Amino acid sequence: MTKILLILILILGGISCAKGDENPLTLPVGAEPSAKMHNDSGITHYQSGRYKDALLRFMQAYAADKTAGEIYFNIALAYHQQGEPEKALEYFKLARKYANGNDKILASQLLDKYLKREN
Repeated sequence: MTKILLILILILGGISCAKGDENPLTLPVGAEPSAKMHNDSGITHYQSGRYKDALLRFMQAYAADKTAGEIYFNIALAYHQQGEPEKALEYFKLARKYANGNDKILASQLLDKYLKREN
């Protein structure tokens, strides 16, 4: 039983890694309240697999705050999940530009893969 569970975990983990899945990011303390509200809602939708709804909320967060790298990163993730690599690349570039030292953005393997594809 334990071996079966371990194998199942390894298989599911491999599938997740193969897709390059990363999680959307929360906004830092002191972020614009409306942007935080929409971003948090987008994260909930994203985690439930409702990527179009997540993208809508992330775009609403972007309308409230155009300086948060986390929002750009989350938009890029939503586009990635919807199979729109050109749009994902555009927002990953902006995420890096506005990262403000956020290690989760700067060390993102998915972001790196997109930026390497461009070169």
